[in-house]
Amino acid sequence: MLSLLLYCFIAFTVIELIYFFFINGNVAFHSPITKKVHEYLPVSVLVYVKNQEANLPLFLEKLTAQTYPEYEIVFINNASEDESLEILEDFVAANPRCKLVNVVNNEAFWGNKKYALTLGIKVAKYEHLLFSEPNALPENSLWINKMSALFSSQKQIVIGYTEIANKKRSLINKFIRYQNVMKTANLYAWNNAGKPLYGNACNQAYTKSLFYKVNGFISYMKIPFSDEYYFINQIGTKKNTTVNFHSDSFTVRQSNNTLSEWKQEMKLQDLLLKRLSLLSQLKIRFFTFNKILFYTSFTILISFLYQWEIVLGVFLFRCIIAHIFYGKTFKQFNTKELVWTLPLLEIIHIFMGTYYSFSHFISRQKVEKKYY
Repeated sequence: MLSLLLYCFIAFTVIELIYFFFINGNVAFHSPITKKVHEYLPVSVLVYVKNQEANLPLFLEKLTAQTYPEYEIVFINNASEDESLEILEDFVAANPRCKLVNVVNNEAFWGNKKYALTLGIKVAKYEHLLFSEPNALPENSLWINKMSALFSSQKQIVIGYTEIANKKRSLINKFIRYQNVMKTANLYAWNNAGKPLYGNACNQAYTKSLFYKVNGFISYMKIPFSDEYYFINQIGTKKNTTVNFHSDSFTVRQSNNTLSEWKQEMKLQDLLLKRLSLLSQLKIRFFTFNKILFYTSFTILISFLYQWEIVLGVFLFRCIIAHIFYGKTFKQFNTKELVWTLPLLEIIHIFMGTYYSFSHFISRQKVEKKYY
């Protein structure tokens, strides 16, 4: 029995190496290409706002600091219950390049994010649309420049990265940042390998003509939010989608760094993933499941000291490879200090993520009721 498990353990290790070299490798060892911009495309920046009065002042300051020559800002206030609307009205009145779309709840589309975005897209006057939200701050004044620079005659979708702000001496912050990087690395890797799995609502861009070509969000308008999952998964291909590695294109988001926030986010992501295609789900879950089998089989074999020299050697070899590839990946996304927390964060991520994925079956109706 243990001899069979040893062969399985080696097989799981081989699958791990396949992931690192053939999927993660195009992210870990990506070399940024400096593209000379000969023409600055006019851009409509669409900002979705829902009860964001606390985040708006600093976000508006970051937007006005952008050095891009020709852009407009379309604020979409989706029935905010705080002072967001008043803040936006004052800001728009003082800034000619800004527009405000105030969405009022109605019976058919009560609180529906995609309905609100559709109204904003209709108002936007430019072909190239860049999306963000007030809780995700541009890193610097070149954000619009670097995101729009990747548009071309072929590339009509640009997906950017949103990092989680670092909080020192916080284990939960390190864990949330680790998960965020791995989620983004997965997205970038599968886009380069074939097709994007989903987008990033806080930092993504696409063309208005592509939006109307597929009739916008009509296929899943009844799902009130998560446009970044279903829309990009529907329209994105390897030919028309690109991902942005340039650090000047990044945005940064604050996190509450609480376990309850993380648990709720895990439940929501699991719910959203279940609505993707079977192939997309398989891409996301297969290698995570393989990691569980890898660590479980290692634990069993080493506890019985069965062929422990071989088992430990294979395990350490895999850990060295993981350290190299993850180190390169974390460096790409400004989180290289996290590499020293491996494999602790990886093990926590795998087993806690799996636990909450299974436990979600029990509370699924409650979660759906809350979000939908």
